[in-house]
Parts: sequence; structure tokens; C-alpha cells
Amino acid sequence: MLEALRDFWAIIMAFVGLGVWLVRMEAKMGNNSKDIARLEKQIERERVDTREKLEDLTDMMREQNRDIKILLGRGHIQHWDDRTQPPGRGR
Repeated sequence: MLEALRDFWAIIMAFVGLGVWLVRMEAKMGNNSKDIARLEKQIERERVDTREKLEDLTDMMREQNRDIKILLGRGHIQHWDDRTQPPGRGR
């Protein structure tokens, strides 16, 4: 019995090492699965936050656009290009 154990010692240790390695790989795979689930939830939260911020920004831009159109309609703002000069800056 001891002689058989001595003859197959390397093979037995290789199988034990393989078993330990497989158990460690299974644990790493479980941790990776948890990390992936956590990251997917975080990405979804960030998508929702970004969508809300984009909607807020769009609303602000619409309001500013509307205000500019109102001011332009009342004649409070004039456009000056390279051919015209604002009042008080004559040549």
C-alpha cells in the first residue's frame, strides 16, 4: 500500500492541485458574475440619470430659445454683422 502510494504520489498531488485550482476558478467566476451584475445596475442608474439630465437641459434650451424669440420679436435685440455698426460706434 505504501509503495503504491509512493509510486503514484505525483499523480495524486496533481489531481489534488487540479481540484484546488477548479474550486478557486469557480469562486472567481462567482465573484465575476456578482461584479457584472453590480456594474449592469450601475450603468442602468447612470443611463437614467443621464436621460433625466438631458431632459432638463433640453427644457432649459427650449425656454432660452423661446425667450430669445420673444426678445427678437419685440425688437430688443438687433443682429450686427460685418456691414453694420451698433449705435454710438460710427466711423
